[in-house]
Amino acid sequence: MELRKALEDQKDLVIVYVMADNQVNAKSLRFLDEMGLRQRIRFAVDPGSKAIDRLGLRKQDAELMEAGVPHPTTYLIDRDGRVRLVDVRRDYHIWIDPSVIVAALSD
Repeated sequence: MELRKALEDQKDLVIVYVMADNQVNAKSLRFLDEMGLRQRIRFAVDPGSKAIDRLGLRKQDAELMEAGVPHPTTYLIDRDGRVRLVDVRRDYHIWIDPSVIVAALSD
């Protein structure tokens, strides 16, 4: 929620959330709708976690229900396709601080 509030003035910001195909279910879609996230974020499903694997983001030693699920990762890519920020988290309980993204946007 802090991140969403920190970025709400960035009108031309496009957020793409890539999910492993086994993450998409009625419960996850209901959460997205309840949080009003589908209006601001584009969601992409990664069948077979192929992109997740190419980027080296698949959780190793994952629980069965997490098979193919990536580590929480943030890429900030500008209009010219330059990667401005990469943040990979091993602990999904700890989110990137919004100030880090805001600073990368202003560079």
